[in-house]
Amino acid sequence: MGKKSRKTSSSKNLSNSDRKNPAVLGSVVTTVAQYLKLAEEEKLPLERYFSRHRHSVSSCDGDGAFNLISLFVLNPRLMLPGTPERSVITTVCMRVHDNIRSTMILPNDAFQNGMLQKLPLVEDIGPGKTMDEYYDAFVQNIQNSTGTGFRKAPYAHCKKLVNDCLLRMKTKKKVLVGKEERTVVRLFGLESEEHFHQQQIQLPQPVPAPDVDTLWLVLNRPEHYFFHVSSDLHDLFGFECGEVVIDHEYFERSLDYILEDEYRQERLPAMLNHAANWHMLEGSEEEVASWLLWERQPMMLHPVGHPNTVDAMRNSVILQLMINKFFNGQTGELLMHTFPAMNLYGSGITNFLFYTRHLSITGRLPPAFIVKASVAEGVDGASISDSGNASAENVEGDVSTNLERTMRKLTIRKTSCAVCGATRSPTGTRLLVCSRCESVAYCCAEHQKIHWKSGGHKQQCTLDLLG
Repeated sequence: MGKKSRKTSSSKNLSNSDRKNPAVLGSVVTTVAQYLKLAEEEKLPLERYFSRHRHSVSSCDGDGAFNLISLFVLNPRLMLPGTPERSVITTVCMRVHDNIRSTMILPNDAFQNGMLQKLPLVEDIGPGKTMDEYYDAFVQNIQNSTGTGFRKAPYAHCKKLVNDCLLRMKTKKKVLVGKEERTVVRLFGLESEEHFHQQQIQLPQPVPAPDVDTLWLVLNRPEHYFFHVSSDLHDLFGFECGEVVIDHEYFERSLDYILEDEYRQERLPAMLNHAANWHMLEGSEEEVASWLLWERQPMMLHPVGHPNTVDAMRNSVILQLMINKFFNGQTGELLMHTFPAMNLYGSGITNFLFYTRHLSITGRLPPAFIVKASVAEGVDGASISDSGNASAENVEGDVSTNLERTMRKLTIRKTSCAVCGATRSPTGTRLLVCSRCESVAYCCAEHQKIHWKSGGHKQQCTLDLLG
């Protein structure tokens, strides 16, 4: 299988020129700016001026870009009597290691009057809906259009994401452009009085992943569909994803190209940090977050550009797997269901199901892959795994080793969602287990339905019972 697209689409967004009725938009931006001025002057909580607010943060793509989408409902008590409810949906597209790429403010009129129905990233769900319904549909549509996953986030975490980005921009002498961009950013400079929105993400202690295969499945979860370096390698080689089988020359040239540039060196640990934080949202997947932080540790011991930092990244199994994702892994073909209604995110689900099934059948990574690193060792002085030693996950062992590996995979099937790989439900509770075969688990009832109807479990469930 393998990727046929090199796009990194988290950064896709709507520019000002794409949107209609600038007078309405300008009026809303002005009103929001006035509310912000009051909030900043009086130093009162956010909720005094915006009666409700919601926030969703996406995973990042291979360029380190991610989206923060928010709903702000203006407090009706500050309006003239009889004024209809005013609210806005805002987006901020940022890079995890760089600047704000774009912002957007969409007033409720844009959704209720069908102003956005012709725009490529917005699905028109018709008039007469609540802004919460429009917000949910908008987030779902951006998820499907960008192939990244979204999770609900507290305001304090979103504030930190924006403020950290501003600090990076200040260091690199970059500026905010235009009234809209400044207004959106200012929305994340206030304080919330709601308990949920005051919560900061608490990252777990770094812990090594069980094996390279486990990390490979994490990198193929739907939300990480574009977590790769395909744009970089397309610029280097000129061919598209999946067109060429990797060899040692391609492998070394890819590493050299990515690590010769300090901008790309900054990006990799920042991407891992963002992914770890993202996995702590909602369901709080501490295991996955701890594995990613463990792989990040060796990269953080020395400054960017330091020879030891470059060596740590060169010996990172995460980076090596990301490089291999660009090439043809010669996995052969497996009959897989597709999810065209979910666009790129649906492609991510199909991709995850494919590699999960391939790993369960073969017990190893795609046969053409070149992975010289293994799970990182600790940073207490122990050296990173020698790049000359092939990963144990790529070597055919004796029968007892393969049996142990197979048993481990059977356990993993019940500890992560069969559709998206999540290790917790969205509410943080245990996964649902198929009551019939008790061999697969799901983060929610919707994913259980998808796997039963379109993911092949209807047939496999019977085989599991017979086996």
